[in-house]
Amino acid sequence: MLKTTLIKCVLGAAIATAFAMPVTSYAQAGKATMDTPAASALNKADQKIVADMARANMAEIEAGKLALANSQNAQVKAFAQQMIDDHTKALGDVTQLAQTKGVTLPTELDSKHKAMAAKLSKLTGDPFDKAYMAQAGVGDHKAVHAALKKFEAKAKDPDVKALAAKMLPTVEQHLHSAISLTPAKGGAKGTKAPVTGEANDHSSPGGAAHGAAHNTPMAGAKTPAPAAGVKPPVAGATNEQNAGKR
Repeated sequence: MLKTTLIKCVLGAAIATAFAMPVTSYAQAGKATMDTPAASALNKADQKIVADMARANMAEIEAGKLALANSQNAQVKAFAQQMIDDHTKALGDVTQLAQTKGVTLPTELDSKHKAMAAKLSKLTGDPFDKAYMAQAGVGDHKAVHAALKKFEAKAKDPDVKALAAKMLPTVEQHLHSAISLTPAKGGAKGTKAPVTGEANDHSSPGGAAHGAAHNTPMAGAKTPAPAAGVKPPVAGATNEQNAGKR
């Protein structure tokens, strides 16, 4: 009798333990769920926009670092440093937005920019400057400028829309600077690259993009200097009168 009672007690304890274990597990699972960040507050399209903005900034930062290492042109280096500074700041804004909205950002470049970086890393001097300014300078900024306009128009989340609008003026300024540092396709064949106002490279390294934008056309102009085009007739007339007096 006593033996039967003991067996029942042991079985009862075992059953109670068996039922208690799932309850503990569910409690732990519930706690884990509460500690896990909520799913993204953005729709799939807006999540992609945020990720794309991050990639664009990452690409310019990495290309800029390559330019500082491989270029020997003061203006190209100044442009590259501006790219690093401005796009690092922009990437910080994107990262902050992503954290707020629960978006996981990419940690590496896309395949296109990986390939571009691999090619640029093998170049130095003028060949590097031409490739860097044409691809990372002009090409990428044209693409990103167009993309940001679409992002601003199509984004559903107001914060994503606002960030795209905030980035646009900076990217536009970068594009203008890059164009001023890149030789035109119809330019003279004998000029050295980047017809970037090479004369300015040594005289004013800090002038960078904006200096080249204003000075390069003057340096390459075929017409006489303004002063020469205006005063000679007057000077000639005076000389003729003087000659007549003699």
